[in-house]
Amino acid sequence: MPVSARVAWSYVAALLAGIGMALLVVLSNQTLGVLVCSGLGSTDDAVADCKLGFVIWTAVVGYVLCLLPAVLLLRLGWWIWVSMAALAGILVSTDAVTDWWWWVAAALVPAVAALISADWGRGRVFRRVQLAVLLVLVVVAGALLWWWYTTT
Repeated sequence: MPVSARVAWSYVAALLAGIGMALLVVLSNQTLGVLVCSGLGSTDDAVADCKLGFVIWTAVVGYVLCLLPAVLLLRLGWWIWVSMAALAGILVSTDAVTDWWWWVAAALVPAVAALISADWGRGRVFRRVQLAVLLVLVVVAGALLWWWYTTT
């Protein structure tokens, strides 16, 4: 598929994943969130903090998991899912969701992922290097998420 169509379809996949994530958050917050946060007693602040943390982690993991069937349904391939998940992980690790630039970067994730994972038809060597760079991006994202999780 042409790169321009790949970019457009990546936004459709991101939208589908967002809808799936929202449904997952709503359903799990009413069921699992209550079970997870029930042992905190009657302190309203503790329960609210627990449920907020549960919703945030459900949203992050749910988006990445819902993105996989969306990109496969739209025949975009595994590598766009890998690149979108890595870019989303890097964004989460910045811990800057309240800043304006974070939202601009988040809006560009599907386009950037479509461009860096596209098969540009430059030969097998180029494609192997491209896929190696994507795997390095995944490792960097994982390391940044681990650092963010352990330091905050």
